[in-house]
Parts: sequence; structure tokens; C-alpha cells
Amino acid sequence: MIFIIKGMKYDTDKMEKVADVKKWYRVDNLFSRALYGEQKVGRYYKCELRRSKKGNWLLTHECDYTAIGEAISENEAKELLLKYAPDEYEELFEKIPEA
Repeated sequence: MIFIIKGMKYDTDKMEKVADVKKWYRVDNLFSRALYGEQKVGRYYKCELRRSKKGNWLLTHECDYTAIGEAISENEAKELLLKYAPDEYEELFEKIPEA
């Protein structure tokens, strides 16, 4: 799958899949606005975290049978890895100290 984000091409076939993670996304449609008004409502999506050879990060998930790609920062990737894939975090960055 190819995503063009901010003028850069992210090709998932050429990227390394690092981990499966989850991320909360806001749901903003007529139904949610009718039920909840201006409240922020959303859900967690199962996502795949990928890294390019140049060190750029891509988060992908499916929503309504459509593939969605989001370029994220290394800091956000680290946060997701710490929460959902600590072993992969340690492989890529640093050892997590024992409690």
C-alpha cells in the first residue's frame, strides 16, 4: 500500500513492520454529534507501526474498509512501543530499567 503524506511517499511493502499497536482516534460524524454533541468520542483502532529505511514512521489501520496511513514522529512511535510492545522498544532504542 502506498500513502502520500506531506509530499513524501510511504510504501508499506518497502518498510519494516515494527509492531502491532493501538491508537485512539476521534469519531466525528452526524451520528456521534447527534448523540454526544460536542463531547469528544472515539475508539481505539488496531494499528501497524512501520519504519522506513530513512527512519520515518508510519501508522496504518483500517476504518470502514479503507486503509488509513498517518506519518508520526519518533517520539510518538516510542510512546506506542513502550505501551504496547516493550520488547520491540528495547530492541530499537534502549533497555527499560527494572522497577
